[in-house]
Amino acid sequence: MKRVEPLGGSVQQFMTREVVAVGPRDTLGRARNLMMERGIKRLVVVDEEGRIEGVITTTDLVKDLSKGRAPWRWRKMENSLVRRYMTPNPITVSPSAEVDEAARMMLERGISGLPVTGEEELVGIITKTDLIRYFAEELKGRFKVRDLMTKNVLTVKQTDSIKKAAKIMAERGVNRLVISDSGRTILGIVTEVDLAYAEGVPSERRLVMDTRWGREVREAKAKTVGEVMKEPVVTVRPEDDASKSARMMIEFGFSGFPVSSDGEKLEGIITKTDIVRGIVLASEKGIS
Repeated sequence: MKRVEPLGGSVQQFMTREVVAVGPRDTLGRARNLMMERGIKRLVVVDEEGRIEGVITTTDLVKDLSKGRAPWRWRKMENSLVRRYMTPNPITVSPSAEVDEAARMMLERGISGLPVTGEEELVGIITKTDLIRYFAEELKGRFKVRDLMTKNVLTVKQTDSIKKAAKIMAERGVNRLVISDSGRTILGIVTEVDLAYAEGVPSERRLVMDTRWGREVREAKAKTVGEVMKEPVVTVRPEDDASKSARMMIEFGFSGFPVSSDGEKLEGIITKTDIVRGIVLASEKGIS
């Protein structure tokens, strides 16, 4: 078995050069605010000398949300330190590595981004979003959506709790769930970003509380998936070119789309992970 022709393109061509970083002693509140302000899902954690100590992502925040705690251990995540939740000693990649090598590393390790280091210095980061851009530009016409989509889709109901959705994501290693009814009709989408930021999402409910000054009506925080889900849902068809889905992910800033022939009934889902898998499959087509 010998590779005849690797895919073109190096990590350096497609990586993001501006890296948003935090320190290990920064609070989760600051880290989360940075993610929200910049519209990103991960931060590189560096020490005072600029050396990489870890990576913290929205996945890390959702994993913590999914854990049950005794009441005496409850405390606001906002004030916890980044170093407690980050993934230490992250896998890195060289800027001269091929794009398909970075794609394979992400799939094998179950991660969504790799710090890029040259001579032990941080020079950028390559994420699934960067690989999606590569797929959209370089792999037009290679795959249909049906070739890459995941058919067994994890779903939840509107009335399910945020904690339940977070637990499913953490246990199954996914970052989005489709909300559907018993007839598989698509009602909405909830992502790990929605859950990671759910603490600040107000509910339609109101709490009536007795205080020393009388009764007060206070805003409640969102508790159910239906209160934070996104709707209406953008869908793609099984026969669409997968590169079209990749371009839509970049254009809309989404990580995946439900697949439906009629725009209503759920047939599958295509995500960034599926697209990244397509990059690896395309490279393997050069193996004889």
